[in-house]
Amino acid sequence: MTEAKEFLSKSVDEAIAEACSFYSCSRDELEISILEGGSSGIFGLVGAKKARIKAQPRNRLADLDEMIRNVAERLCSAIVPEPRFSIEHQSDMTKVTVSSSDDELLIGPAGQTLSALEYILGRIVARRWPNPVRIMLDANNFREKQDEELRRLARELAEKVMSTGQSESTRPLPSYQRRIMHLALQNTAGIQTKSKGDGPLKRVLILPRIPAPKNEDPEKTVIAQTSEK
Repeated sequence: MTEAKEFLSKSVDEAIAEACSFYSCSRDELEISILEGGSSGIFGLVGAKKARIKAQPRNRLADLDEMIRNVAERLCSAIVPEPRFSIEHQSDMTKVTVSSSDDELLIGPAGQTLSALEYILGRIVARRWPNPVRIMLDANNFREKQDEELRRLARELAEKVMSTGQSESTRPLPSYQRRIMHLALQNTAGIQTKSKGDGPLKRVLILPRIPAPKNEDPEKTVIAQTSEK
């Protein structure tokens, strides 16, 4: 089992043909993501861009899906009977959606049960699969609702920081939720954010942005950290 590879060529069809040749399989046997369609430019000379795709044999994704499904079923069936799963491979993560007769039990208070299940599922998959896989576990569209709630919380905390001049902190959050907070405030004037803590769960600190001294080059002063580490 190998990681999906990128292929470049003059057109998408030619890039796919190269992928088929590399993996010794037909087009139908490949899982293909078109990253760039490519263009011929002016008269085929100026501004031409190559097509870029990412491809891997479908059976490898099928192996990954089967492994994720088996692990998730063992975890979730300890909480609810006969859980059902759908798996969607997105550009930056694999989304696993579980449905059952009692989704609220799977989600738990403030999503704590769902987050714990997601963390355990991700750790087990990371040990068993040779390539990095970022997993999001969802139930009853909870994650989308949670993301919006996190954005609302970020705005409220930022307003409080600007009003009082004092820093604010969230509860410990997993990396995905911290990223939502950072992105929600990255363009907010007078505010900076950073993560604080050890381990997989860290707090997001919202702080007033301190202007650079007048005699100091502002480009040499780090005043914000909005990227997740």
